[in-house]
Amino acid sequence: MVKEMPVWNCTGKTVTKAQAEKSLATIKSACFKCDTHSSDCPIGKAAGAVAAMLDEKNASVKDLIHDQIAGALAGAKFPIKTPKALLEAFPNGADTTCCVGDLKMTAGEAGKLLKASDFPFKSAGAVADTIVDRAGL
Repeated sequence: MVKEMPVWNCTGKTVTKAQAEKSLATIKSACFKCDTHSSDCPIGKAAGAVAAMLDEKNASVKDLIHDQIAGALAGAKFPIKTPKALLEAFPNGADTTCCVGDLKMTAGEAGKLLKASDFPFKSAGAVADTIVDRAGL
């Protein structure tokens, strides 16, 4: 059985999975961790295109918002024990905004989806998982 290799849709070039994964890691390392995360960001678009090429994730709204939340908390110190500490961990506090298309969500709005029993959070991914699940994305 021949395993299909990823194809870069911009040029039609076939690459190895390892090359695509290396490119994706490099692109993600270039993220500026902005206060507002948007699907209009060229870095985000490039990362999404390479991720889609790998077919490791479907570039759904849920995935994009999840990645933006996790990215916004990339520099945060975990565990985060309280809702107040979580909001303070976002780059622009409660006003930090994630958006995909017409969907916009601030950290303050997302925080309303959390319960006291959710704390402490041990990672940015755990925060993002909880928020996107509760938001019904």
